[in-house]
Amino acid sequence: LPPDAYEMLRPDTANETIAALRARLAAAAAPDRRDRVELAGLGFAWPNASLVHGLDHTLGYNPLRLLSYHQAVGTGDTVALPDQRVFTALFPSYRSTLADLLGLRFIVTGVPVEAIDPSLRPGDLVPLGRTGDGHLYENPRAFPRVHFAGAAQDADFAAIVRTGTWPDVDLRATVLLEGAATTAATPPARGTARLVRYRNGEVVVAVEADGAGHVVLADPWHAWWEAEIDGRRIPILRANVLFRAVAVPAGRHTVRFVFRPFRGAWRQIAG
Repeated sequence: LPPDAYEMLRPDTANETIAALRARLAAAAAPDRRDRVELAGLGFAWPNASLVHGLDHTLGYNPLRLLSYHQAVGTGDTVALPDQRVFTALFPSYRSTLADLLGLRFIVTGVPVEAIDPSLRPGDLVPLGRTGDGHLYENPRAFPRVHFAGAAQDADFAAIVRTGTWPDVDLRATVLLEGAATTAATPPARGTARLVRYRNGEVVVAVEADGAGHVVLADPWHAWWEAEIDGRRIPILRANVLFRAVAVPAGRHTVRFVFRPFRGAWRQIAG
């Protein structure tokens, strides 16, 4: 590798880049949003920088990765160099359904992004300018972190991961659920969802809807998470291949997701 592949962050330009990202994230803030970022081809230390500065990085430095997330998104041990960003069938480009579902809003690259993702076409990403470290882009199609879906459709997640082909539905209005009955009210229920609290081990969502549907949280599904609606425990469904959803009735409700690793691990051990 060239000597600068493992270059440490330069405080002057790094602070400029972090400040630019923070400003963009603040400007895009909304009750349903917690936008993700991706930092690629900027040097070895940058994934750690996202952790230090509290950025939700799609390729965040973490030696304990969920296999399902790794296979879908293409996480690797490092993205220091431009050619180390490996895409997958399900995440073939920054212009992809999974990038949108992840809420990947801002991308910073050490070279023009087309050098990392040659499949991009003019207009796929919005150039926002340069900092001392890299090029800043916006994905204007990024989904919010949480939303209400008034319809549901059964889907084969293994086939979607293998082929990269999604069902032809509006994923803002319809949630994909594996092994669940397809529902499509006419017209579908409408509703809103907003983040009330977001912590490492707890996410609280307020939802209001004119009919039954699902609250969809674009955080990775894991068996050790549990959910409650208005204090009553309910199952978490695996949604849209990677994410979480819970069924909610019409009206106003509070949905709470809680990470309980010890109880979850014991439940798995006990079978």
